[in-house]
This record gives sequence, structure tokens and C-alpha cells, in this order.
Amino acid sequence: MENKLMHEQLTIYAGTPIIARHYDYDRFTFPWHVHNEFEIIYVKESTGERFVADNMETFYPHDLTFVGHGVPHYMKSAPEYETNNHSLRVKGVIIQFEEHFMSHSISNYADLAHIKKLLDESARGIHFPYPENKEIIRCIELLPDSKGTMRIINLLHLLDLMANFKSKRYLGSLHFCQSVSITMDQRMEKILSFLANHYKENIDLNEISSIVAMNSSSFCRYFKERSGKTFMEYLLDLRIGHACKLLIENKIDITQISIECGFNTITHFNRIFKRNTGLTPSEYKKQFLK
Repeated sequence: MENKLMHEQLTIYAGTPIIARHYDYDRFTFPWHVHNEFEIIYVKESTGERFVADNMETFYPHDLTFVGHGVPHYMKSAPEYETNNHSLRVKGVIIQFEEHFMSHSISNYADLAHIKKLLDESARGIHFPYPENKEIIRCIELLPDSKGTMRIINLLHLLDLMANFKSKRYLGSLHFCQSVSITMDQRMEKILSFLANHYKENIDLNEISSIVAMNSSSFCRYFKERSGKTFMEYLLDLRIGHACKLLIENKIDITQISIECGFNTITHFNRIFKRNTGLTPSEYKKQFLK
């Protein structure tokens, strides 16, 4: 049975609009989910795959992501973390704060307009690359031990740093994230959850259509209306994201990678990879072997 996209209910108490905590896990275990709060995810140690809206990428130590309220997301640890090897840990900081945190001030004061823009843009998920994000990380690591007024002050300072960060990068496609806040329903939740777990496999259109009790034609129209992409475009984006991870790891050759990512021929793989990234797989790989 597939994990349904879960709606997480966070325990944020009245008068304390911020949760900030260090974490130390064997691996990430929380499923594909959404919640009403904003979330900042800092991964100090670990690697794996990060899913935000319709984006999938590999994450590495010092990964930093800001996810808006209502945006589907999922952190999946690399396979070696599944072996109960206690020398491998997943460590970092999670910060969550209410959807309406200081909403009047942020919406109306010119001095906070850049923070309002940041919160609006987080509907796509925002990535802050390392090592440029070091100053932001220092601020993040202060939050869990901050109390009372200082916790609010430190969060505002953190949001100020994020809003002014020049190298931030959006994750989810613009159309998808505009659509998902309006049209995410139980059927779309089931589809995205299924794809997050099976995108590397040979997926039959009739099979995935049947999961949501639709015929293939109706399914294709439905998926395009809500995601802004055809089903195949979305699936290929996930597969190319996984291929990028494998190319960076440099453990298997390009032909094996094409098979691992669900492509029937190396020619098809090369063509789609270059269309999505602007580089051939060989050119992409060379960037990380210099």
C-alpha cells in the first residue's frame, strides 16, 4: 500500500508561534506530507533525496531549504542509512512557524516588504546553497536555544538574511506551485505519493490512472490542469534529477545510469538529459570530477 500524502498537525501553542529544535536521527522517516506552517530544514549531516512540490534533487551536508505552508515535501535518506549503521547520522535543525506569524506587520510595513516577498516565494520551496549560506546557518543554530523575545528577534533576523540572500534558488516550478495551493486534492496527493516512490520504475499509464479511478485520457487532462506539466514531463523531471545524483556519485557508468533511471535506450536518456540540463550526461559528470 502506498503512503498517502499526509497532512501533519504541528503542536504550535498559542503565544509560542515558533518551533525550533535540533534533530539527530538514524534516518529521515517522515513521509510525503504538507502542513500549514512555514518550515526551514537545515541538514548538517546526511545525504539523500529531497522532494519539494514537483522538484527532486540530491541533498548533501549543509543543505538548507525553506518550504512554504501547504507545499508538499519529503526528505528521503540515502540507502546506506537504512542499514542501521549507527556511525551514520542525520543531524540538523528544523524551524517551523505559524502561517500568520506577524502577518499584519509583514504585510503592511515597508521595512518588512522583503520578508513578505520571501514568504510568498516560499510557495515554490527555496534552496540556499552551501557555502554561501554559512551566515544563515549560524543564525539557524541559535534558534533552538533562544527563548521568549529573543526567539522572535532571531527568527526575524534569519528571515531578513534569507530575503537578502543573492544566491537563493527556487525548487518547484512556478505553475505547479500556483496550482497546488488551489487544486491539491486526494487524487493528486495519491498520484504524487506514488510517483515519489516509483519514479525509477516502468510506470504504465493505465496502472497509475487506476490508482485514482480514472481512465488514461481523463487522467492525463487532470494531471496537466493541476501541475502545468504532462504526466510524462513530470516523470522525466524526477528521473533526470535522480540521474544527476548518480552522475555526481560516479559509481556506475552512464549506460547503467540510464537503465537505473527508467530509460529504455541510452539515446533517449542523452536527449532528455540535455534538454533538461543543457549538458550531456558526460559533460555534467565532468563538472564534478575537476
